[in-house]
Amino acid sequence: MDERIDGRRLRYQHRRGDLLEAIAEYVLDNGVASLSLRRVGEAVGVSHVTIQHHFGSKDELVTEIVEHLLERTFAPRGDYAGVDSAGTMRALWSNWTSKAGERDIRLFIEVLGQSLFAGSGLSGAVEHSIEHRLDLTSDNFRRVGCPDAQARFHATLMMAALRGLMMDLLVTRDHERIDDAFKLVLVILGRAMEGWAEDSVEQAGR
Repeated sequence: MDERIDGRRLRYQHRRGDLLEAIAEYVLDNGVASLSLRRVGEAVGVSHVTIQHHFGSKDELVTEIVEHLLERTFAPRGDYAGVDSAGTMRALWSNWTSKAGERDIRLFIEVLGQSLFAGSGLSGAVEHSIEHRLDLTSDNFRRVGCPDAQARFHATLMMAALRGLMMDLLVTRDHERIDDAFKLVLVILGRAMEGWAEDSVEQAGR
């Protein structure tokens, strides 16, 4: 007998992006520890075969979800063209500490933890995501005068600091203390940028 097809199963037939968004919302609420393609399919109203067709394996699906969520979380809302690095970081911090942003970061931290265990299959997704964010941050530092040889080191320090602050915030909910620590990160960034500007002036005068 032919499988019975209802409207829910047809709605994502040619809309991969919408399906990814629906799955991402499910994973944000339920995490990845007990994730299965069959359970996800039941939750969003498609067969697990449909999910496999669009995304492949569970690990490939999680990789796409992480990238999808971090793309929107790491993109400041509004027009920030021409804003300095400190202004961009403040805008991003506002995103991350919002209710929606916290959900996204919490899932990434869960995936990060899961990737540390052998056989999880998630280490590639996490490594790719971290490398991609480091590339973007390094490029941003270069644009504001950071020497090429130092850009990736500064990007590593910045991303590690912010990741640690977000983990602290999600666990303790101590907004005042962590916001003060974030302001200190901006001070450190500002001093580094002043140094880059001074070095640039000195080199131009030689």
